[in-house]
This record gives sequence, structure tokens and C-alpha cells, in this order.
Amino acid sequence: MDNKIVVIDDDKDILDVIQFILAEEGYSVVMYDRLESLEKISEQKPSVILLDNKLGGVYSTEFCQSLKSNQLTKHIPVILVSASDSLEQIAKQCSADAFLSKPFDLKDFIKIVKQYADNDNPSS
Repeated sequence: MDNKIVVIDDDKDILDVIQFILAEEGYSVVMYDRLESLEKISEQKPSVILLDNKLGGVYSTEFCQSLKSNQLTKHIPVILVSASDSLEQIAKQCSADAFLSKPFDLKDFIKIVKQYADNDNPSS
């Protein structure tokens, strides 16, 4: 089983840490430091997308909504990651499947990722 996870975050240190953690758990990781096209994300065939809520000063909630409403990507779970105090509300508003507050607890991070990545999410 090739569980690929796309991580979108503009902080290189966060990307490095997440890649290390997920690789240790046996996941293949594709990292982006900015928003990419829905087609490019879809081509990766990820099991999960980890999306930072704020990239380069721009909120990614509209991109999250686009992912969840697009036929190519709507089946892919999106986990919104942020240090925002209102992250739960933001995640609901953009139809994210889950959210994870920064700084995150390692055990919680792995648990949430596994919960979504290890589910078979059939294409719709």
C-alpha cells in the first residue's frame, strides 16, 4: 500500500519535521511550500493533504474549499494545520475533514494522520 501524503506549508522547518515523522511511519511524502493547482495535487494521488492555514500571509481556506468541491480532489481528506485560536471553526467553514493545532503533539499528529491516511478513500 502506497500511502502518499501531500504537505503544503511555507515553513521549511515544519516541512522537514513533518517529512521525517511521516517517513518514519512508512508514508511517502510530497512537500510544497506554496499552493499548487488542484490538478497537480490530484496527480499525486495522495491519501491525505496536510494544509497550513496561512501560506505567505494568505489564508488557504479558499483553496481548501476548492479541494473539497472539485471532482478530482473532493474525496481526499484535508487536515488543516494552524496556530490559530479559532482553527476548529475555520476548518468547518472550509470543509476540512480535520484540524491540527500548532505546535502539535507528536502522538496526536500521527493518530490523526493515520486515521485518514489508512482509510481507503475511493475516488468519486
